[in-house]
Amino acid sequence: MQIVYEYANKINGLIMILNVESKQKILNYFKNQKIAVLYGGTSEEREVSLRSGRNIYKALTSFNELKDNCILIDVTDYFDLVNTLKKERIKYCYNILHGTFGEDGAIQGLLETLNIKYTGENILVSAVCMNKVYTKRIWKSSDVATSEFCLLEDVNSVDDDCIKADDKIFNFPIILKPISSGSSVGVSLVKTKNEFESIVDKLENVSNYFIEPYIKGKEITVGLVKDCDDIYVFPILGINSKNEIYDYDAKYTPGKTELEIPAKISKEIENKVIENCKKAYTVLGCSGLCRIDAILGEDGNVYLMEVNTQSGMTDTSDIPAMAKYEGMNFEDIALYVLGLLQ
Repeated sequence: MQIVYEYANKINGLIMILNVESKQKILNYFKNQKIAVLYGGTSEEREVSLRSGRNIYKALTSFNELKDNCILIDVTDYFDLVNTLKKERIKYCYNILHGTFGEDGAIQGLLETLNIKYTGENILVSAVCMNKVYTKRIWKSSDVATSEFCLLEDVNSVDDDCIKADDKIFNFPIILKPISSGSSVGVSLVKTKNEFESIVDKLENVSNYFIEPYIKGKEITVGLVKDCDDIYVFPILGINSKNEIYDYDAKYTPGKTELEIPAKISKEIENKVIENCKKAYTVLGCSGLCRIDAILGEDGNVYLMEVNTQSGMTDTSDIPAMAKYEGMNFEDIALYVLGLLQ
């Protein structure tokens, strides 16, 4: 994956917050506290989480105040996890688990029963944001720009040209997605009736999937995080995939995607994206580091697609690239997220 940077000289909110004094305040607060970095997990996104977790652990332990009180836990057995957390007297968890049990409210509920504070969103917000359909329903009820959709189980008929569901008609091509999954796992671009029927026949449970219209346009992703009483928006990242859609293969195969920072879009569109993303973040109740994926349609409209509450923190992940463009090193952004637990 190649990243194209267009550097600009500027001072932003987070850089000003992450000055020497504020960083030292965070470090002093956590220097006598036991911290666990939770990574790995049992979901289909395990490999990405392993890479993310190693980076976060390395970042936190680069600070002298934290190097002796951080441990790294590969979460493969939840009974063992509870025992380890108790044995090590962990007070705080940096949660970098991705996917099922990591960002769907499950691990959040476990940690709350143990009275352990954790990074990321709370139980409810995590569960809602993991479910793309619930997310879109909330966005639509709040006038946040997003595409139409329908549950796969609600499809009434499939013709050569379109799919019908209640009063909605979806012309081919369409996008078929799992309701709760990340890293574009299980996402398919479906162009014909035969393709659709072939894919659906192989699904174990159609109730776990939904469909959207295929929106041709420029894919972007936007990072957001709580910034005092405001929401800080990282520079918008443009995604130029060599595949027809930005799927799992495009995300994790070197050379399949070029990322541009900042995205090459007009100021008018940039403002529209920021406005919608801030509203989307707020109505979902988010307060941590999140990433919202969107498409700038050829029709001139912005379509927010989904929100990721546990963004990847690998060497090729989007949030670290955005932070780098803004002059923030990886260690500082990891520390900032931990500092939100104060």
